[in-house]
Amino acid sequence: MQTLWLVRHGHRLDFIQPEWFDTATYRYDPPLSAAGFDQANSLAQQLSQVQIDCIYTSPFLRTIQTAEPLARLLQLPIRLEWGLCEWLCQDWTAGFPETTPVDELIRYYPNIDDAYQSLVMPFYPETVQELDARITIIAGKLIQCNSKNILAIAHKGSVLGIAATLTGNDLWRTYDLGCGEIIELVWTEGRWLSSIIDGQAMPERR
Repeated sequence: MQTLWLVRHGHRLDFIQPEWFDTATYRYDPPLSAAGFDQANSLAQQLSQVQIDCIYTSPFLRTIQTAEPLARLLQLPIRLEWGLCEWLCQDWTAGFPETTPVDELIRYYPNIDDAYQSLVMPFYPETVQELDARITIIAGKLIQCNSKNILAIAHKGSVLGIAATLTGNDLWRTYDLGCGEIIELVWTEGRWLSSIIDGQAMPERR
């Protein structure tokens, strides 16, 4: 039985301090807010007793910071995967978003696997159809990797897209996934069964 935990990153600083953007070095790479760090610590407590073999995040700071407490606790590397990044929409960013360089990140987050190479590289700008295609590819590659039980921390669109792709249930694409919320997918009897941890399961597609 294979399990895939999908998590939306914690609450981000620019949600409550939009002026942060005006002076930031990496304007599209905000850190977590204080509430987001609390969510990251809560995630570590929630998942500390389950079997996780590998942690993937997008290369954005907020996903790495969400993963860090659990990665440190479980002594697991964090693999930065561009295939998990948010939608690279022309209306959201003025170009391909510049993220904090890996050598800078490792100073603060030593669990990052600096030898890891992304399985999928997106391009800018993306249409909705191109986003869906990218998510379909990375979903397949994640579940085919050598790790049985995987945690992927990403963004609302990519998390819901993976859940919809693997379960075949497009209702996931319209789910209002909160920051720090966890979707659990379990491969059993030839299909992926899904649920929200501490919440209600999505209805099965009829």
